[in-house]
Amino acid sequence: MDKLSYFVRICAVGIGFSTFGIGGFLLGSLVFPIIILGTRDKDKRRHRVRSTIRLTFKIFLELLEFLGIIRLVIHNLSKLDKLKGCLIICNHPTLIDVVIIMAYMKNVQCVVKKELWSNFFLGGVVRAAGYFRNDTDPELFLTESKRQLQNGENILIFPEGTRTKPGVPLKLARGLGNLALAANANIQSLVLKCNNIFLTKGQKWYRPPCSRTTLELSVGSYFSLDHYDDHMPRSLRVRALMKDVQTYYNRTLNYE
Repeated sequence: MDKLSYFVRICAVGIGFSTFGIGGFLLGSLVFPIIILGTRDKDKRRHRVRSTIRLTFKIFLELLEFLGIIRLVIHNLSKLDKLKGCLIICNHPTLIDVVIIMAYMKNVQCVVKKELWSNFFLGGVVRAAGYFRNDTDPELFLTESKRQLQNGENILIFPEGTRTKPGVPLKLARGLGNLALAANANIQSLVLKCNNIFLTKGQKWYRPPCSRTTLELSVGSYFSLDHYDDHMPRSLRVRALMKDVQTYYNRTLNYE
């Protein structure tokens, strides 16, 4: 790619993410306050906020596609529309993974970094949606997780705890297994494949790949707790569950 074409690509990425930041600020400062004032019921308010987020995330992704930055391929995610009370997990190759998943899945709660709560552009969005902070007191987090799972909500978690390192096998934190057993929640996996190194950890937005990035999201395996003997010590059940999940991802992503 010549220098002019690459400069145009950098500008396109800048336009895309500037729009995302400005859009998040407008949602948090104008749109969501109207929804909050007009909806007294807490659960209805949260549902309306999240529906608005889904719509705006889809528009943002369509903009990135229009600008030639990404190409999205979504496989049969609609078959999870009736999924309730599950932990949804995914590998985490890029910065916009959560945007893709939240745009195409209904009824999803999300765990977000504490920095986003005070972020000038996105703080109003995550607060209005009622998402979890990742530094919430563990007991409070577990209690609220159980409540929302029992109410039929799904919780999205990236079990690596950080973005996937390109070419490096996944190592998953045991927090996922502990939460699944404590909340008695089954796990639905998603798999996101990316043909370029794009917005991975440490990569600057102004150093995009030279070609359009294809992001392919598909429904993965379902891990039922019924397959893990409840007579076993909890630590062994967690270890067995996490070994299966980690092995599944590494084989699916061709790391094993």
